[in-house]
Amino acid sequence: MRASKRIVTWVIVSLILQCSVYFYLNNFYFSPEGNIKFTKMNTFDKKNTIKPNVTFLSSDENISLSDNFAYTASLTDGIVKVMDTSTGEKRKISFGNGVKCLAYKWVPDTNRMIIAEELYNSRGRKVIKFFYYDAEKQEKAEIYNYENKVENSMPVGERVDFQISELTGVLYAKITYSKVLASIYRLDRNETLKRESTVTRNIGNISVAANNDQLLYEDLAYGGIHSNYTPRSTVRLNKGSSVSLLGSDDDDNFYLGLGKSRINKIYYGKLTENTSQWKEISLNTPADINNIIISPDNNVYVVDREQGNILNVKNNKTTNFKGTFIELNNNSIISKVDNKLTIKSF
Repeated sequence: MRASKRIVTWVIVSLILQCSVYFYLNNFYFSPEGNIKFTKMNTFDKKNTIKPNVTFLSSDENISLSDNFAYTASLTDGIVKVMDTSTGEKRKISFGNGVKCLAYKWVPDTNRMIIAEELYNSRGRKVIKFFYYDAEKQEKAEIYNYENKVENSMPVGERVDFQISELTGVLYAKITYSKVLASIYRLDRNETLKRESTVTRNIGNISVAANNDQLLYEDLAYGGIHSNYTPRSTVRLNKGSSVSLLGSDDDDNFYLGLGKSRINKIYYGKLTENTSQWKEISLNTPADINNIIISPDNNVYVVDREQGNILNVKNNKTTNFKGTFIELNNNSIISKVDNKLTIKSF
């Protein structure tokens, strides 16, 4: 009898030990990176406690906030300015003499940004370089050091628009030289630079998939939409109307609108699918293309700047806001009232 009890006791102890070890291995040692969200969750919780205290100058342009709203940036007199959203204090960020910032973008889910700068190199030539800036650490460093490779060059143009594939780290930069002349360059993590072969040099909007290096771009000369993805290098809707590229989301869906200046229907889907399988969204009222926003979480919004509201066209919910619309960011409307920053959550 005692032997039976002893055996049962050891079996129970063994099971407890096995379960404990399994729990540890499954949840900690072998935990996939995607499940480790502690820093990210804390960062996003912070946005709900921020009370903005930023006042803008008349010269501030291209205003945007980091995803957790901790920092506010703008292009001011050709230089990026970064402020603490809660205090309005400027963050330290250095620029050399003669530098002009052509564009910047916040890296999603971080307090870091990438800046495209026009500057003079050591040989006295104007070049475009890309820099990484961490607003929290107030650190700035050059990235994509492709200039030292003799075969690589990126001629300076009038404007730069760059898009980044978050997963692959590939950066596409559209350099605009004139009203009808532009080129697209591809930069990867190996600092390899090459000019993309495009159907046209009269290039409009560009968009990049989040999880691969698929690129879509507008042909302003003939009204088509083209990609670097084979076998479907030209995206056709067969709707008998001109088509505009509106953007992409985090699921690698691309969004196309029927029309140019005003859009009445939107189609979206993946390049791996036939466009006949793409989903359709009909707008009750044609919208100005500049007022249509594609959000990373698969939603489509139309901003009415005069009436001060924003419509989610997928669920027909409208949210009002005050002041001048700046951007839609992380389920919140960013605007300014009397040159002061305001944040309103949906």
